[in-house]
Amino acid sequence: MDLIKRIMASIILCCFILCVQAQDLPLNISLEVNDEDGVIINKNTIQAYLTVKNSGVQEVQFSAEWTILTDDWQPLKLVTLSETVEAGSPLRMDCPLFRFPAPGFYRIRAIVKQVGFEPQNFEHVIGVDPEKIMAPKDGLQDLEEFWTREIAGLAEIPPNYKLTPIKRKNSKTNLFEVEMKSYNGSTVRGWLEVPKKKGVYPALLRVPGYQENIEPIDAADDLIVFSFNTRDHGESDDSDGKETRSWDMWVRGLESIDNYYYKGLFLDCIRAMDFLETRKDVDQDRIAVWGGSQGGGLSFATAALDDRVDLCIADIPFMCEFPKYFEITHWKELDTWFSEHPKENWESILNTLAYYDTKNLAHKIKCPVWMGIGLQDDVCPPATSFVTYNYIESEKSYVVYKNDYHSQPDEHYENRMKELRAYLKNKK
Repeated sequence: MDLIKRIMASIILCCFILCVQAQDLPLNISLEVNDEDGVIINKNTIQAYLTVKNSGVQEVQFSAEWTILTDDWQPLKLVTLSETVEAGSPLRMDCPLFRFPAPGFYRIRAIVKQVGFEPQNFEHVIGVDPEKIMAPKDGLQDLEEFWTREIAGLAEIPPNYKLTPIKRKNSKTNLFEVEMKSYNGSTVRGWLEVPKKKGVYPALLRVPGYQENIEPIDAADDLIVFSFNTRDHGESDDSDGKETRSWDMWVRGLESIDNYYYKGLFLDCIRAMDFLETRKDVDQDRIAVWGGSQGGGLSFATAALDDRVDLCIADIPFMCEFPKYFEITHWKELDTWFSEHPKENWESILNTLAYYDTKNLAHKIKCPVWMGIGLQDDVCPPATSFVTYNYIESEKSYVVYKNDYHSQPDEHYENRMKELRAYLKNKK
């Protein structure tokens, strides 16, 4: 009987402990920035704070370690604050005042510690006067000559355009698979969508993100859409002939400006513009190019290298300000590449990348530019995108999504398509 009593007592004690633990769950905490898009203009302070909710039955003590850093991780301020939040009550803890020293992007970080629980980490990136962010160009004497020569070489390659009709039901447009020859004789492909009513229409060239397979969208009956896959994307040829599409494609040929991977992609986009120029149903004064991530960089590059582009839309763009890019990000593909190329170093690869860095080409863009940014983007950091943007001399605008990372909300694409159609319709 004593044994049974001891067992029952142990069970009751365990239940009591579990109930206490269930009531003493970690605080519900969020880090918030009191600004519509998280980007401040002509100011040097921003209000950031923790919203703390205690749903338990006892007061809870906690500490918050606030850190302000540059976007490339340099600490600027560190302070720890302690607070007690009453049971069933909310509490707000403000980040101490900090005056941001210069235009740029900054990280506001809070590490919240509560006895008995793992620390909780919160971070939010904010922007300060992004239109004033600059970085030196790489001073390439032969940049213009290099791209003039490469584009002329592309013109010597017969494109051998081939269109194959594709049947589909209940669509706004007629669909064709397009095939053509590009740089190094590679075959690249895409999807052409043409309104069913005969006429002359504005056109949109869609270019792919990294490893993206661009597919038809059947978006409008007043717009020709060419959804184009550069080499190594979609049904287009693999540039290494191995029919593999690994995540290290972007480091191929880094040891040489002539053999670097993105030369083929840039020239593929020029070839896509060549194709659109052959179409009698395309209004040659109303052609837009649009892409995101890698596609955003390709949009910048195509608009810079081809004056047939009349509108450039670049979302969360890659290939902008490579020196800053590598100060902020780290990619294992590059570690592997360095180990396989022991004679190469940061200086040598930055020399190659300078020919493909859109900041060095941006001054050549003559058409309007629309850029979209995810403020929390850790793949294509906003600071790098704005360097290219700020070198553009033509009409331009941007939109920032405060809480988005390397993506943008669905409504962004819906709104952009509406704006695009309206712009091209009204463009004379």
